[in-house]
Amino acid sequence: MNDKPEMSNLIGLYAMVSRMRVRSSPGVIENAEKVARIVVETYFSPNKTLREVHDMLESESMDPLRGFSEACRDELRSLRAGAGVPGLGNG
Repeated sequence: MNDKPEMSNLIGLYAMVSRMRVRSSPGVIENAEKVARIVVETYFSPNKTLREVHDMLESESMDPLRGFSEACRDELRSLRAGAGVPGLGNG
């Protein structure tokens, strides 16, 4: 939509990933880093045509958060199964 990166947004993205490095599992961190790379690469790639966007949606390549959300869900399940996490109804 816009080929001018908002530097403050990119800095915020990397700050979030850095906080995850302290609190999250390696799988979550790895997937968060992938998403951050995709965001940055998207700024430097040419704009997509409507047909290209359609094709991306059909091939499911338009879901860069899938791996990240699955890693987060796995981590949450493991936390729930552990000692209990306040606020999750198990502790």
